[in-house]
Amino acid sequence: MRQLGLLMIFVTLFLFTCLPGSAKAEEERLIRVGFDKSLPPLSYLDKNGEAAGFDIDMIRKMATLHGYQIQFIPLEWEDTVSQLKAGQLDLVVGMKYTSTRDTFFDFSDSYLTMADALVVPGTTRDITGMNDLRGKVVAVQRDDAGISQLESIRGGKMLLAFSQPDAMDMLFLGRADVFLGNRWTAEYVLQKANVQQDYRLRTGLIPPSDYAFAVREGNYELLNKLNEGLEELHQNGTYELLYSQYLEPYNALAIDWWRKLVYGLLVVMGLVVIVLAGSFLWNKRLQREVRIQTAALADSFAFQRKVLDSVDNGILSFDQTGRITLINHAAKKLLGVENRQAETFVRDCLPQLPVQEALKLGERNILEGELRLGDGTGRIVYYYIATLSNSLGAQVGGILCLQDRTEQKHLQARLIAQEKMRALGELVAGIAHEIRNPLTAIKTFTELLPKKLDDTRFRAELLEHVPEEVARMNRIIEDLLDYSREKPVQQKWEKPLDLVQSVMGLFTKRIESEGIRAVVDISPEWVVFVDRDRIKQVLINLILNAIEAMADSQEKQLTIQAKQDGKKVCLAISDTGSGIAREEYLQMFQPFYTTKSQGIGLGLYISQKIMHEHGGEIEVKSEMGKGTMFLLQFCEGGDC
Repeated sequence: MRQLGLLMIFVTLFLFTCLPGSAKAEEERLIRVGFDKSLPPLSYLDKNGEAAGFDIDMIRKMATLHGYQIQFIPLEWEDTVSQLKAGQLDLVVGMKYTSTRDTFFDFSDSYLTMADALVVPGTTRDITGMNDLRGKVVAVQRDDAGISQLESIRGGKMLLAFSQPDAMDMLFLGRADVFLGNRWTAEYVLQKANVQQDYRLRTGLIPPSDYAFAVREGNYELLNKLNEGLEELHQNGTYELLYSQYLEPYNALAIDWWRKLVYGLLVVMGLVVIVLAGSFLWNKRLQREVRIQTAALADSFAFQRKVLDSVDNGILSFDQTGRITLINHAAKKLLGVENRQAETFVRDCLPQLPVQEALKLGERNILEGELRLGDGTGRIVYYYIATLSNSLGAQVGGILCLQDRTEQKHLQARLIAQEKMRALGELVAGIAHEIRNPLTAIKTFTELLPKKLDDTRFRAELLEHVPEEVARMNRIIEDLLDYSREKPVQQKWEKPLDLVQSVMGLFTKRIESEGIRAVVDISPEWVVFVDRDRIKQVLINLILNAIEAMADSQEKQLTIQAKQDGKKVCLAISDTGSGIAREEYLQMFQPFYTTKSQGIGLGLYISQKIMHEHGGEIEVKSEMGKGTMFLLQFCEGGDC
């Protein structure tokens, strides 16, 4: 009896020491796998309530290879993520890789690359890209990675569902305008509901993402086993079989299998069956490619049409006869052909446009210019015509770009007038001084008139000087009016010396007050064929710029000298100001470009325009810190 009791104690101790270890080892080999229970065909519950799908069968095959026990835990997707974070799961299948999730989990090698798809009703045609989701209601699964892309779209609204089939149901019920989610799940649900013909599946709009198995952070042992299992599934062909079974029934593997079957049938059926089977497969492939390319062309054309209609400028294309083949919304509105249904020709809308002349120039030349529309509105349009050629290099028509410049022209005219008024304001001080001097003389003679009326010498001086001073004031006023008055070019022979002296008189007081030394060196014999008023306007602009440039200079000298170069007379206006930076040379004659705190930058632009009207040129030479010289080139005899 004593020996039997000792034996029972020994057996009991053995069980207590061995069984916990065995249970612990068994527990270590059990993997808790969480999956989205409503994501067919990747992971779902079948009619018997068992886990099924592409991801599920992959895990089962890998567990069989390595001897692990699997406990599948069906959950809503957002619950799988939270439970994996909390350590209640060892593994989650089918998780899309993102940089944010990578901070919480470790991911296996990618076993699937897929881009999310958009599902829209077949009657919806205004959704061609992600930006078209503005103002739309998008059904999407909770905690889906695509939510971050939707949040970046202004005006977009999200309708969250617990699963992707539930989100699809929201689209079917009309509660959402579009569905965003897994492509294969969307195809599965559409096919199951038998509504494929009522909805369109748009792919290629969202960058593809990698799908992998996710484990808890730091669980490298399980992660290594998963990667080894994936590699084995690829090597033994299991992965391709599962992929063909669940995702792509007609992928390359299936085609290859059918090809092998056909080869086997060749033994029985002969050469005729080979030809028929090959022709059938080839026709199927061609039809599929035609459908794909047709859909791609339709999408591309719709996108191009949307881009053209969003451009402010009018754009249209025409064939060799001038018939309009493509026209955007801006061109229709500009030409007034929005409601025309019949064929329209360019000559019907713009009879003054030289379309045929442009077509004769060839593809390396363009034709551009401005014209005024003949619709009674007085609108000014800038046009640009270029020829179009096909892939063989043959000319098939042309393209016409139209830009309404009416407001620009009106604004430019107003700004030019404003610039002239600004320059007139700068001249007020000099003009006031010039008028004050003759007025002082007239006032003096008027005050002495009662006392010296009988003085013969006084009357002689009065008759000599008063008319002269009145004439002097009249000349100053005429000069002022000539500068502000818009007149056609009226050229005649003028002496450059007389033009310079008449302008310098307007700045006498300012030159004296600012301590500027003025030097004029011009031969009195030289003459140029110019419009006096317009050239005086150029001189006023350049002299005024020179005076302002020397505001902070210690040595102030304004030099105006002329020289003769063949048939040209060159008038140089130099200052000792701060100079002009070289990078400003290309912009200084552009309209509205200025470096001054005041002014609108039209002085040099107007001056260059006036010189071009006279067939002359205006050039500039400058050195920072030493000064600037503007060179005006005139034709001495009117012919250079």
